[in-house]
Amino acid sequence: AVEIQRPDRVDAFTYQQLHDLAVAQASWLVASGVRPGDRCAILAHNDAHWCAVHLGILRAGATAVPLDTNYSARQVATIVRDSGSRVLFVSAKFTAVAAEALKDDPAIVIVDLHAASGTNPLAPEAQYAPSAPAVILYTSGTTSDPKGVVLTHSNLLAERDAAFKVVTVTDQDALLGVLPLFHSLAQLANLLLPFAVGARVVYLETINSTDLVRALSERQITIFCCVPQFFYL
Repeated sequence: AVEIQRPDRVDAFTYQQLHDLAVAQASWLVASGVRPGDRCAILAHNDAHWCAVHLGILRAGATAVPLDTNYSARQVATIVRDSGSRVLFVSAKFTAVAAEALKDDPAIVIVDLHAASGTNPLAPEAQYAPSAPAVILYTSGTTSDPKGVVLTHSNLLAERDAAFKVVTVTDQDALLGVLPLFHSLAQLANLLLPFAVGARVVYLETINSTDLVRALSERQITIFCCVPQFFYL
């Protein structure tokens, strides 16, 4: 399902492993009192655990709030409070930023998204309406304060179906995903579409022209959906 290209190795995760990670995260959320409709934020770089946490949040019926990894502690605090998030999943690189951001909000739980999610009994998938919020994506805030855009489960399915009418993606494809997953295009092209058909997604630990060329050459990439600056690179 997912490969992470690192400078010295490639870490691979099968669909079974990704599924098990997502179910475990969902079960932890349910056991921790997170209910359908509750918001859970994510602050981390692209990898299989980011995907698993995102899918686990949706499985629990909660709403995912992906955060820009360039946010300052003040911006993280603003978005977490504005969204009403109860949980903030972070990778080790952003632990200090998260702690600074939420030092006055002890009720918000900070969780290492790479840590084991415990041995809670596996919770069944939550029941929720197609009109229920799935994701809140925040605008970049270049002209004013960031604003949360709510996407429902129906919105995501409609996006998926519309894209498949234009682009053919199968389980034989390998996609190179360099856009951050808090980006709306990345969530569609490098998560929803490939996972819907069983394709392979390759994320890069470091992004530069050398690693891009290496990935295109060594990972048998067949699809590269991106923004112009990366094509220029």
